[in-house]
Amino acid sequence: MSYLYKEDQIVNSIIISPPGGGKTTLLRDLIRRISDGNQYNRGKNVGIVDERGEIAACFQGIPQLDIGIRSDVLDNCQKKWGMNMLLRAMAPEVIAIDELGNKEEIELIHYMYGCGCSVLATVHGNSLEEIKSKKIFQSIWDEEIFQNIILLHHTESKYHLELYRNGENGICC
Repeated sequence: MSYLYKEDQIVNSIIISPPGGGKTTLLRDLIRRISDGNQYNRGKNVGIVDERGEIAACFQGIPQLDIGIRSDVLDNCQKKWGMNMLLRAMAPEVIAIDELGNKEEIELIHYMYGCGCSVLATVHGNSLEEIKSKKIFQSIWDEEIFQNIILLHHTESKYHLELYRNGENGICC
């Protein structure tokens, strides 16, 4: 958690792993701890665009999974609409989205970056090199929008988390 904060702000962070690697679960846990507050900082308002209902698992508008007391969810809402709605109407300090994947979403990430709202996002990938080589993501690497790059992978019996700081070489922790 300490790596997610710079002073009072959440640093933009992206979680990379193959399908089934734990991206959404880690994202949900980070959302909850940021929303509720933790030993590193007070709780923050978190806006969640839950396009497929995997982060909060809402039923009749009520999250069934613990996403924290300061989290608002736009359930079954396309990311391209939800990110804009959250920014304009909910005053989030952090916006969380699962599985970035198209040009419109990347453009909105740039927009949020310019608005001062922190971003937590996930993307499918087997390695950092694979994601960095995809043309669609080139602009977010060139502008160093994500300060934290979290890579999840697992072997037969263990899960591994590697944290990279954008602009630095090698594993941070």
